[in-house]
Amino acid sequence: MVKEFGEPARESALESTEAVPLPHENTTIPANTLSAIFESIDLAVLVLDENLRIAFVNERYVELLSLDDRLCRQGSDLVDLLPVLCETAGLDEISTLTAFDARLAPIQDRRRTRLIRTSADGRILEEVGAPLPGSGYSFTVTDITERYFAANRLKAANRATIQALAGLAEYRDNETGDHVIRVARMTQEITRTLEQSGAFPDLITRDFRAQIGVASMLHDVGKVAVSDHVLHKPGPLDDMERKAMQKHSAAGAAILGKALTMAPESSYLRFAAEIARHHHERYDGQGYPDRLAGNDIPLAARIVAVADVFDALTSARPYKDAWSDEEATRYLAEQSGLQFDPQVITAVLEVLETRSQTPVIRWTAGMSVGNPVLDRDHRTLIGLVNQMSQPANRQDRAVLEFVLDELLDYTVAHFSREEDHMRLIGFSDQERHIAIHRSLTNQLASIRNNFITGNRDMGTEVADFVADWLRNHILREDQRYQAEEEESRKG
Repeated sequence: MVKEFGEPARESALESTEAVPLPHENTTIPANTLSAIFESIDLAVLVLDENLRIAFVNERYVELLSLDDRLCRQGSDLVDLLPVLCETAGLDEISTLTAFDARLAPIQDRRRTRLIRTSADGRILEEVGAPLPGSGYSFTVTDITERYFAANRLKAANRATIQALAGLAEYRDNETGDHVIRVARMTQEITRTLEQSGAFPDLITRDFRAQIGVASMLHDVGKVAVSDHVLHKPGPLDDMERKAMQKHSAAGAAILGKALTMAPESSYLRFAAEIARHHHERYDGQGYPDRLAGNDIPLAARIVAVADVFDALTSARPYKDAWSDEEATRYLAEQSGLQFDPQVITAVLEVLETRSQTPVIRWTAGMSVGNPVLDRDHRTLIGLVNQMSQPANRQDRAVLEFVLDELLDYTVAHFSREEDHMRLIGFSDQERHIAIHRSLTNQLASIRNNFITGNRDMGTEVADFVADWLRNHILREDQRYQAEEEESRKG
């Protein structure tokens, strides 16, 4: 039924007893019959007239969005309803129309919109807006909770498979650690910044932004075809070895190309194959394997090239020390227009500037456990937590997924190093400490999995995890083995 309050409002077109002509047909259906139809189906419907006032709304719409009846009265102005609608919008992985003006603009311009949102009771809703023939605008809202979570479970499984495949190259090239996850996160942040700047509007589509981070994880999968002698050489490669190493880009593209023939509709495999082949091309045309230049290099590969080099420069290798972020940033800037796309460099410099903003948690000397490697781990983990707190990242599910992946991966690696250290020093309470590690790892894995499969708000869970980790682990439990180690040295 149409919502009515107080004095009867004027009839809407759908409530009138007048017949409504059907487009392209010589038949009509009484408007009150249309109203009855909309009330009988599970689809939530809101119809606006040419003045963007409510002409019709069914019970399902009010119920699904938990709206105040008074806001949905026939004749009410949309501008009174929009602020409430904006409050619960914004679950989509892609940029969503959450601000009032941004929500209103496509309606006024008579453009179609699509938004994934949550209801007050946690259901996942799909809202589609469309202009009506002639004048007016309609919204339909569907409960897609089951479909949404099923799709996200499948996405999580696919993501895990991709990470396992990417791990094949990492396992053989054991110097890289969680390199692919860091590259994926940087790739996603660069892409977001490019999109916000208006760069490459025809290339950075919804699909591009949704797939590029995951696709980037396979950029070095071709290293499985490189011999151990070349892959594990601790020093610089000679000319023959360098040529052998360079074959990994074509090998990776070939591997992914075979997969693409079996799944030709897979956009992430298509992007992954482009990235694998071309992420070592140079903007000036002096790269490999095809010596492409400028915009002839696929945009996905131009973005990943920057993310890959930045991470390689700032990571330690047996044959080199890690560069500082400042040194790596200067190198990227110097290579703008030579090795790298200038617009991508502008974007990555903005990303790095954002990352350097005032952290929520600061490392202090009181957190030190007296071991440089473990202290570095703690600083890295705190840095990742700070990245989750950045305003730009908090609104970007794709980036948050990679931060959580990186946080979990690094936490597991850190705990392994810490346990090796405790065994080395003969810490007396190491079994209990290891049990705490398992509990923290399981807790973080649960937070990550819940978020990956569709949970919108992880803020409270992460805040509680971080508070417990800092208060009870780094500042208490980790200090115990440090104190015992110091006593052992004195003795």
